Amino acid sequence: MTRLIAYGLAALTFALGAGAVMATTLYRWVDAQGVVHYSDTPQPGAQRIQVQDVQTYKAPPAPRAQTQPTTAPPAASSSYQCQITSPSPEQGFFDPEVIPIAVSVTPAPGEGDHVLVTVDGTPLPNSPNLSYQVTQPDRGAHTITATVQAADGRATCTAAPVTFNVQRSSLLSPQSPAHH
Repeated sequence: MTRLIAYGLAALTFALGAGAVMATTLYRWVDAQGVVHYSDTPQPGAQRIQVQDVQTYKAPPAPRAQTQPTTAPPAASSSYQCQITSPSPEQGFFDPEVIPIAVSVTPAPGEGDHVLVTVDGTPLPNSPNLSYQVTQPDRGAHTITATVQAADGRATCTAAPVTFNVQRSSLLSPQSPAHH
């Protein structure tokens, strides 16, 4: 019986996936052996089933990452230029223990201003020399952001975000791609 249901669901899934953009009609019937069938052509004794449009979703285009640093409107006393200098955009790492992160801010942040660096939205501890690190990052893509914030919390410079990728060894990929 489970197999019969599986066949019926597979046929229904196929009919939906092959899918017309408009609603479609299917026919369902049970044969003499009790097997449930689905078809797009009428059969004697078949029950007509109206199947609605396939529901779809189209994601909006991803924002384009800027490769040049951007500078927010200048603060009352100074303006900054800031940039994430390491890692480079889309850099890949295989089984890293630590990912070093470096940020450049010109001129150096003034009194009361500080640099907020996040990885995947999680703030990293402050660093007076603008060098940071992520230990044992999970596999996948990670995004770094850096913002110079004034004492009042206002962003005075926001660097272009940088995404890096981490690969981890597995049974299917036990060695670094560089070792092949």
